[in-house]
Amino acid sequence: MSGRKTEWVTKHLDYDGEVTWLVESHGPPDDPTPPCRPTCRHCYATQLPPDARERLVVSELSLYPSDLVNHPRLEDVLRRARELVESRRPLPLKLITSGKGLTERRLEVLLRHLDQLDFHLMSTDPRERASLTRESVDRAERVLALVRRSAEEIDTVANVVLVPGHNLRSLPRTLRDLDDWGLRKCVVIPVGLTRYHRGGLRPLTREEERWVWEVCRRLDEELDLDVVPCDSLLPEERFRPELERVARECARAVEGLELRVGLVTGEAFGPVIRELCERVNAELEDRVLEPVIVRNRYFGGNIRCAGLLTGRDVIRELKGSDVDVAIVPRISVELGSFIDGVTTWEVAARADCEVVVGPERLEELPETLSRIASGWVGCTQPS
Repeated sequence: MSGRKTEWVTKHLDYDGEVTWLVESHGPPDDPTPPCRPTCRHCYATQLPPDARERLVVSELSLYPSDLVNHPRLEDVLRRARELVESRRPLPLKLITSGKGLTERRLEVLLRHLDQLDFHLMSTDPRERASLTRESVDRAERVLALVRRSAEEIDTVANVVLVPGHNLRSLPRTLRDLDDWGLRKCVVIPVGLTRYHRGGLRPLTREEERWVWEVCRRLDEELDLDVVPCDSLLPEERFRPELERVARECARAVEGLELRVGLVTGEAFGPVIRELCERVNAELEDRVLEPVIVRNRYFGGNIRCAGLLTGRDVIRELKGSDVDVAIVPRISVELGSFIDGVTTWEVAARADCEVVVGPERLEELPETLSRIASGWVGCTQPS
């Protein structure tokens, strides 16, 4: 485990691009939040690999289930958080909570110190919610009542993790309820399950993902509520309108380049990167861009996002390719290395290629390719 300093008020980028200051659920390292009990059936902290504490370069506090609402000195912690952000970039201060420990009194504390509350809601039906949070139905009903009250007094948003057999098919009703309650936004996320999950849940099928995408698209147009599907839901559909333009600009950027450039990504974004490479190579009538789609062997299951790629898995995939330069996703190394502590220099040395950290957004990729084409290569770390 790395001795990295534990940040507990961090900049949070949501799926729709909204930026806030987030009070992390584990609280300050000198006064951490106690572990929450019982844990939700889909909680990531209960399905980590057995060597996670030794291998991952994340804070020890991030590896156990916690919810700041349960902190015994909640008001003091939030007061400290507010003081921390006063000298930083002016952004809303928010907390993400399941609400399992929320009471009227604790909600009052949250309202005094925060600008935004983000509820990990699961469902607006107390029985559905309780089936995943393992709280009583009565308790779930009281929490949902407090969510409605929060929406009357503060900027309130939600995220709903969809679990087949529990809350998937009720998504349209949930979104309409949240709209009626006055919430501003809801992010819709398919459940993530590693190969170490033992809760008897399953991930969404491709057909279910497509249904969710259509529900989100339709209700986002119909309701005042902003419905935001996360990037792993059919990303090729989301990015297709701009893919042609980006491919055209990428082709101009690498025209005449004698290097082969690999675009590294996880399986979730793989279809987008594969189609982009095909479009660019077809326009150039050459094989310049190569999709390097990395399977997450470390976490396994349906963990397919680029943010949880390990350096070891990236090296394994690059060794099987013939690229001269690899562009790795910025989100994969936002901690200063991959999540397992492997640096871009180590990847370059072991995979025998140059490594460049890519841009935050797909539309900025042509600029990165232009810099490579102009002779700017070499290992870089995220700034």
